[in-house]
Amino acid sequence: MTLARRASLIAAAAMAIAAVAAPTTALAQNVIPGDLAAGKTVITWLPGVDIAVTQPDSASVRFVMTNNSGRNLTCNGPANDSGIGATATTARVAQAAVQYYANFPYKPDPKDSFGSTGNVGAGDGDLTVDIGWAPILGFLPTGSIAPFLGDSYAARDWISSQHYKATMKGQTGTTANFSLNSGAAPLTRTINLGPPSNGVRDMNKLDAGVYLVCTSGDDAFAFAGYENGPPSPTNEGTLPIGSTGNR
Repeated sequence: MTLARRASLIAAAAMAIAAVAAPTTALAQNVIPGDLAAGKTVITWLPGVDIAVTQPDSASVRFVMTNNSGRNLTCNGPANDSGIGATATTARVAQAAVQYYANFPYKPDPKDSFGSTGNVGAGDGDLTVDIGWAPILGFLPTGSIAPFLGDSYAARDWISSQHYKATMKGQTGTTANFSLNSGAAPLTRTINLGPPSNGVRDMNKLDAGVYLVCTSGDDAFAFAGYENGPPSPTNEGTLPIGSTGNR
C-alpha cells in the first residue's frame, strides 16, 4: 500500500468519524455506517430457568443455574460464538443488561470497510481496511456521542461505563461457555474476579449479579441472577431507556 493511499484511507476514516459525531436532522435512530442489520430478538423471559447467586469468598462469585424450561440451553452469547458463558458484575449492571434486550435487538458491532483491491503483488494494489466502530466509540467521552446514535447506543454506553467502573474495583469476571439441558442437575460455576486497579477489593460494597445469554435452536434468551434480589430503582435510574418489560 502506498503512503499516499494509506493517507487517503486515514483521511476517509477520520471524515467518517466526524460525520457520525456531528448531529444532523437527517441522522436516523440507531443508524451509523455499517449498522444495517435488523438485529436478533433476545427473549428476556423463560419460565423454569433460575439463577441463584452467592459470594463464597472475597475473590469470587458463584451461581447455580437450574433449567426446567423444556429447552436445552447453550450459554455462549446471542450468536453462540462469544466463548463466555456468564459474567459476574454488579447486580445493577446485570439487571440493566437484561433490560437492554427487553428494549433492543442484538446487533454485532458495526464495521465499515475502506479501500479497494488490486494487484498487491505487483506493488500497485490496495488492501481493504476494516474499521470497527465499537472501539472508536469507546474512545469518546461517555455521553458525548451515544445519544446521537440512538437509544440503543446510549443504553450500551451506560452499561459499558458502569461495568468498567466495577472492573476497576475488582468486581467483575467471566466463565467459559457451557450447556445445560432441561431437566438436568443444576449447574454450578464459580467465577473468579479480576484484581482491583488500586488497593484491596471491598466485597462489602459489591451487590453481586450474574448475567448470561443462552441459545436454543434459533432463539436467544437473556438471564440474570442477583445476590440480594433485583435492585430497586434509584435516582440515577437503572438504565436510560424506557420500558423494562419482558418479551
